[in-house]
Amino acid sequence: MEEQKRLNPTGYAYPAHLAAALRRGWADRALDPALLPCSDSVELLIDTMYQASLLREESQGVQCRIIAAGPSTFDSALRDGASSLQVLRFNEPFDFTPHQLRKLAGASGYYRSLLAVDCDSGGPPLIWGMVITGTDWVNRVITDKADDDPLPQRLVVHCIGPGHLLAAAGDIRVVESSGGKLLTEGFDPFRSQWLPGRFGAMRANMIQQLEGQQPSGGSTTRLCDSFVRDVAQRVVRRALRLVRTRGHGGMLIYLADADVQRAELGRWLRFRVRFADDDSTLRFVRLMKRLMERALQLGVELGLAEVTYEDFRQMRDVRLDELKGAIIELGHVFADMMSVDGALVLDRGFRLIGFGAEILGDSHVDTVFRALDLEATRSVPERADMSGTRHRSAYRLVRGLPETIAVVVSQDGDVRFIAQTDPGITCWHYLP
Repeated sequence: MEEQKRLNPTGYAYPAHLAAALRRGWADRALDPALLPCSDSVELLIDTMYQASLLREESQGVQCRIIAAGPSTFDSALRDGASSLQVLRFNEPFDFTPHQLRKLAGASGYYRSLLAVDCDSGGPPLIWGMVITGTDWVNRVITDKADDDPLPQRLVVHCIGPGHLLAAAGDIRVVESSGGKLLTEGFDPFRSQWLPGRFGAMRANMIQQLEGQQPSGGSTTRLCDSFVRDVAQRVVRRALRLVRTRGHGGMLIYLADADVQRAELGRWLRFRVRFADDDSTLRFVRLMKRLMERALQLGVELGLAEVTYEDFRQMRDVRLDELKGAIIELGHVFADMMSVDGALVLDRGFRLIGFGAEILGDSHVDTVFRALDLEATRSVPERADMSGTRHRSAYRLVRGLPETIAVVVSQDGDVRFIAQTDPGITCWHYLP
């Protein structure tokens, strides 16, 4: 919030202010300043993308990505096709205007392509082609960026929804704005101690089962204690990212195992779809066990004393790649179920309970606490009725079932984690 006020006393981030925040964020991440267009060009790119975000084409809102890079950036891809990127050059470039973005956005699908914009042609920016990336970029987040990422670290601007822009260096998120506000006030609860702590029993159980399967007197190679946590977090991050970009909103609920078994669970949740209680709902656990076993086998072959998540990312193995793909797909499945009105409900072991869950109960919540740090050691009270319908229903559920963790995604892309802590019902604004 202080950053917002420093940018502009009115609190709104106009293109000039967003461009300034982008330059600071670029420098803070030690990115090459030569790869960022000049200030006037950055401001024009952001302003034009913002205007395009407010338009509609055939009743559909405009969603697209652009990359500020000339054709020479993709010389090798244009020359021999060796890159995983497919670069298509237009016979005649188009003016970079909101109207042209609206017309081209349908062909340049948000999840698969970027429009390439040349800001160094000596005149106004021009749209000179398309870069087909495929959808793998969706599976990368700022903390999980593959070393072989083919997208150059040039300025990429996402038009996610009306007034909702994200600026990145390749796939590295730098700054984001929504509704004229910079999204600077928030935390990444995945980096906290309280959130992983709620899933500690599940992780310990999986590690214990794996160790019990190893022959006595065999290799001493082991998996890092945080291995299961790191993989599980990537699944949830991926689902949240997908739901945010779809613009529909959604909710994810984690119930304590004891609450799932409670006869009065129906007092709190009415499911559109509840799954049969069989092993098919344990897809995550099954995949994790196979993935852990294979990663450990490869760790032994590589002579590693401990297999970390970073080691796992660098491993190249056909069987492991298949399991990685299945884990990625699970994040997409979660996102699809979250897109249905209601909530996706899991237990602490990621067992699928059901989706489209309507939160019931009449316990009224007057006050919630907004966390001011990761562990909520500092917080400020806020009126609960200042939040939307999804949030207020999550507050009721967390009050009724205090071990519950709820993650609420608003249509505008705002994400909040909600849980019971010492002060009471506490919210963390998620800023990945």
